[in-house]
Amino acid sequence: MPDPSTLTTHRLILRALRVADADDLFPTFADRETMRFFGDRHASVTVTRALFDHVITGAEASSSLQWAIRTRLEGAERSRTIGGISLNAIVGGTARMGFILSKEHHGRGYATEAVGAAVAFGFNDVGLHRITLHIDPDNTASRRVAGKLGFSQEGRMRESFPIGNGFRDELVFGLLAREWNAAAPSLRRGGDPSAFVQRDRALGP
Repeated sequence: MPDPSTLTTHRLILRALRVADADDLFPTFADRETMRFFGDRHASVTVTRALFDHVITGAEASSSLQWAIRTRLEGAERSRTIGGISLNAIVGGTARMGFILSKEHHGRGYATEAVGAAVAFGFNDVGLHRITLHIDPDNTASRRVAGKLGFSQEGRMRESFPIGNGFRDELVFGLLAREWNAAAPSLRRGGDPSAFVQRDRALGP
């Protein structure tokens, strides 16, 4: 399985996740509105760093790929980590994707751009046959991302995700390699930035 290459889109860089990315992403993991779909809020950046260390170590020992989503900026403005994206449980040509984006960057198409880049890598470089997304029914933003990139809703898993003191349903969205390959030309003609993906084996800053 390939390493998590650096993926460059029109506005973003996806590179291998680092523990240091926790400094930029702690506010996202501490945000009540964002974390209602993901789990307990983080009380300190130390918790976020520990999570990232665990995820990175686990990725090295298992079949998963973990990227940080970073803005691509010119000049003196500092590039920042604004989210994360992963391909997990890569077994038998299938994988499950997850992603999170800082609230302040919602509504700009960044999630579609990043997910599109990771999907393209999964199908074209890893050789996947199928990618799934599991999304909370109330997470309308992520459901829109899935729809824009050609994912089809395939079912509903009842009370499958433990969160807080209870369980939440998950909607399952799936995309096949042949569906992605058929849709890619129309995505490009439509100007979807997720189609403009370049790959660089050297990890960026």
